[in-house]
Amino acid sequence: MTNDAPMDPEPITVENFKNYIEFRILDSIAYPGTYKKFMAARKEQGVEWAIEMSKHVQAVQTGFADIEQKEQQLRSSSQLSQLHIVWMHVAESNLPPSDLQLTIATCMISKKSGVPCVIIKGKGRGAQPFTVHSRFCTFLHDIWIVYKIDVLIKAFARSCIDEVDPGGKMPMAEIVETFKVGVGSFAHLLPLAASAASA
Repeated sequence: MTNDAPMDPEPITVENFKNYIEFRILDSIAYPGTYKKFMAARKEQGVEWAIEMSKHVQAVQTGFADIEQKEQQLRSSSQLSQLHIVWMHVAESNLPPSDLQLTIATCMISKKSGVPCVIIKGKGRGAQPFTVHSRFCTFLHDIWIVYKIDVLIKAFARSCIDEVDPGGKMPMAEIVETFKVGVGSFAHLLPLAASAASA
C-alpha cells in the first residue's frame, strides 16, 4: 500500500539560510534581479559556486512555500481557525511581536485559562487586543521573520550601501566585493535596517 500524502521538505540548514541571505543582499544592492540573472547564467555554464548557491536558495524558497501551504491549511481548518487569526495578525504587522506585556489570562489558541500570556495588540483603530500563551512567543516571532525577511534584507542592503558608498560613485562589482569581505563589520547596521523595515 502506498502513501500518497505529500512529504515535508528537508529542514532548512544554517548554511542554506546564510547563502539565501547573501544572495538576496547581493540581488538587492544591484538593480533588482541583476544578480539573480548573473547567478543563473553562471549555473548554466556549470560554475560550481553558482550551482551550490542555487541549491541553497531553492531549499529556503521550498521551505517558505511549505509554510505558506500550512497557512492555507489553517485557513480552511475549523479547529485551528484561531491559530490562523493569530498567525496572519503577526505576519501582517509592521512590528515584530517582541517586548510584549505579560498577564494571566485565557490563551486565544489553546483556550486554556489562567495561564501566563502575552498581550497582542489588535490592528486598526478600536481593535481589541488578544492574549496568547507565552510559550508561543518564539513561534510568533519566527513567523514574523519569515514573512518580513526580504524586507529586512533589502533594508540592510540599503544601509550597507549608504555606509560604503555614500556618494553613489563606487562600481557595483567593488560594492559586492566590499560586502563579501567585510560583512561582519556591518553588524551595527542591523538595528537601523530593522527600524527602516518596520517604518
